[in-house]
Amino acid sequence: MSLFGLADILLRPRTSTGHDPAHTALVLGERKVSYAELTDRVLRLATGLHDRGFRRGDVVALYLKNRAEYLELVFAVAHLGGVLAPLNYLLRPAEVAHIVADSEARWLVTEPSLREGVSTSSGPEFLVLTDADPDAVVDGAATLAYDDLISGAAAPPHAHVQSEDRTLLQYTSGTTGFPKGAVHTHGTVLFNALAQVVDFGITRDDVHVVVPSLSWAAGLHCLTLSTLWRGGTVVLKETGGFDAGDLAGLVERHGVTTGMFAPSVIRMLLDSGAPATRDLSSLRLVLSGGEPVPAAEIGEFQRLVPGLDLHQGYGVSEFPTTMLHLAAADVVGHGGAAGLSSVIANVRILGEDHRDVGPGEHGEIVVRSPATSVAYHQRDGEPTTAVVDGWLHTGDRGFIDDGGFVHVAGRSKEMIVSGGLNVYPAEVERVLAARPGVVEVAVIGVPDRKYGEVGHAFVVVEEGAAVDQEDLVGFARRELAGFKVPRLWTIRTEALPRTVTGKLRRFELG
Repeated sequence: MSLFGLADILLRPRTSTGHDPAHTALVLGERKVSYAELTDRVLRLATGLHDRGFRRGDVVALYLKNRAEYLELVFAVAHLGGVLAPLNYLLRPAEVAHIVADSEARWLVTEPSLREGVSTSSGPEFLVLTDADPDAVVDGAATLAYDDLISGAAAPPHAHVQSEDRTLLQYTSGTTGFPKGAVHTHGTVLFNALAQVVDFGITRDDVHVVVPSLSWAAGLHCLTLSTLWRGGTVVLKETGGFDAGDLAGLVERHGVTTGMFAPSVIRMLLDSGAPATRDLSSLRLVLSGGEPVPAAEIGEFQRLVPGLDLHQGYGVSEFPTTMLHLAAADVVGHGGAAGLSSVIANVRILGEDHRDVGPGEHGEIVVRSPATSVAYHQRDGEPTTAVVDGWLHTGDRGFIDDGGFVHVAGRSKEMIVSGGLNVYPAEVERVLAARPGVVEVAVIGVPDRKYGEVGHAFVVVEEGAAVDQEDLVGFARRELAGFKVPRLWTIRTEALPRTVTGKLRRFELG
């Protein structure tokens, strides 16, 4: 069926509720962009891309830090019927190359500070650079300046997208050790954003600060799109070098009302003393996720910022928003819970027999929603899916308490959440196992106050091999983003503990 698409969040007629072209849409540093200016730039960018050969269905890889151009590209590509493949700006060249190739991206957009992480020799047809006057050709790709793409008049064609058309590949790793793209359509992304308007009461008066990278699900999907849909203001925090005082300054200066703060960000804010010295009274709602926030920290934050409601959320890349959320008022009675389901999600806990378990019994968390991804992108072959009979199987284990609140009890995928970022042991193990002299590797997560969890690598090396921790850390940093590199190491010649069938007994390494 035909449905106005993702771009129509922004490209709205004068008859729309709250329509105000003069209202500030984006803030980055000292720059403020009105809705009229943002709309004009999006349409001119769409025209520039179309005039240079952009085709409906083209995949555009975005390898950028937080900046206004990121959101311009989100809406311009969606308006043309294209597909976005966000790339974490922390990824190393090999990781970038894999996703660009796997997504079959025809276009890659990056910036000078990240240029060294890009190789186009066997990748996209077009490389778009911001903030630069590029050479005509770089590594075989036609290189375009972003300013040139956006310099003309606004006359893009309308793509007439369908609700089931692809618009986003949200890459996530898993048990295979290689990232895979969760396919989202215009419909699934719009349902995500609309649910947040309902669940969290987003209005035109809201000012949302984006702390995570827009390339992460928490950056783009957690309140950012819903705030723009309602005509509110989005404040983009510059990427890198987190400073609690700087974040508090943004909240105070712009009257920020909502934010997505990872548990590590909340801890750093509290440790800095900023909530006691800066005026954060405009904050009404903070979302957090990735791990439970201790009740004492929630209580302290809310004491320092009266009127604040700190919600904890749970989601996965296949459902990139708050599938479950827990209000601060429910922490005391349901401590450690992930919460109750979103208005557009039905959540169940299934046992081994695929039947619902009773209160307190453990099973797999599954969800049915119009916001879940429809498949995993497959470069070679038919797309696969984690949806069975309409229910997305998250791979996470949990249970339901007597009040109906869902608790996450463990991860079937053995994922580590470090500083709000997902780290998959299988990916780290695959990289380290390729180092000469390494026999086998296991990576587990261990508790850490600052980051929640950090990786601990157990590396079995050949007898007499010249392999030490410094060597392994250096090898890992060349191949993996820094947040994936284990912080703790155990190097041994003794084999890792396994069952009689050869399955690794990770619990014996903790």
